[in-house]
Amino acid sequence: MQSLREELVERMARVVTEDGILEVFPGFFLGRSSQPTERAHSVFKPAFCVIAQGSKQVLLGEEVFRYDPGHYLISTVDLPIVTLV
Repeated sequence: MQSLREELVERMARVVTEDGILEVFPGFFLGRSSQPTERAHSVFKPAFCVIAQGSKQVLLGEEVFRYDPGHYLISTVDLPIVTLV
């Protein structure tokens, strides 16, 4: 499993060579951030989020959701969130 994750990270790094978000196919985005992000308020659109490396935390109401290589995030409706990391 670890070798597959490392391969995913390597392949993504070849496509997304610097920090930011790239739409590689219509509706399919790859993102890269090499350092923690600032806390930000936004509306999370319906999505399936997979983290290849590192982790992310979002606040929905009073509940904190953390997703990382072992945990994915699915949103089926627009959600007002705060990104924490």
